[in-house]
Amino acid sequence: MWSRKPSTLDVSYLNLRLCIGVLAVALPFILRIGSAIFPPDPYSISAYYYSAERNILVASLCVLGALLLTYQGYDKLDSRITNVCGAATIGVALFPTSNPGFKPAWVGHVHPVLAGIALAGQALMALQFTQSAPRDETARWRDDIKRMLRALMFRYAPRVHGKKLTRNRIYSACSWLVIIGVVLVLAQNFWPYSVKAETQWMFWFESLSIASFGVAWLVKGETLFNGAAAPAQAVPAEAVPAQAAPVDATAADGAAPDAPIPAA
Repeated sequence: MWSRKPSTLDVSYLNLRLCIGVLAVALPFILRIGSAIFPPDPYSISAYYYSAERNILVASLCVLGALLLTYQGYDKLDSRITNVCGAATIGVALFPTSNPGFKPAWVGHVHPVLAGIALAGQALMALQFTQSAPRDETARWRDDIKRMLRALMFRYAPRVHGKKLTRNRIYSACSWLVIIGVVLVLAQNFWPYSVKAETQWMFWFESLSIASFGVAWLVKGETLFNGAAAPAQAVPAEAVPAQAAPVDATAADGAAPDAPIPAA
């Protein structure tokens, strides 16, 4: 047996997760600072497309989407969710929200659909992070839904304990915050104008969802709540199944911190 040491692949994926998390958390604050310098304050994040911060918004969304498309998860389901979310995030940047001065008008109708897909993907990704092992390729879609619903209710596999359990609870909480933000965004559409005029409610609700998504990635990337306790035991690289890579610097984040990397 060898002592488990971070590899270049480990560090690269941790850095990738860090970039995704920082960009998602920072985006609302960057936009808000920009609008404070170049007013007015748009009512939503998407409305910044028609402000002086347009380039910042579009570039940030495109970079975030590209990072998600680049990311390869522990299994096919991970990759599919991140790929769909990444493509939708880029779509949100390329298909701006409705505006009387923007033509063609149909583009504005595509925007909320893509935004909904991106936000749904963000919530699912946070739930995916709670996995205690790579997904069984023989599992059916019903099994995936049941597992995610259990994670949403803060219920995990029996093997999950210690710092991994803490991280899982954060992932589930982040998923809830993404969902709550989306629900509030939809609800505020029915609020009286006098209430909506008090502040940019949609902006803050959208920011709640995006920032929560970013926090989940910062935890996943071990920037927050690092689960490193002691070096894990590793097996030779050739004995690690393909679906187990990439791995974190301590152990696969889907496994308990003290669990060995599975051998083929």
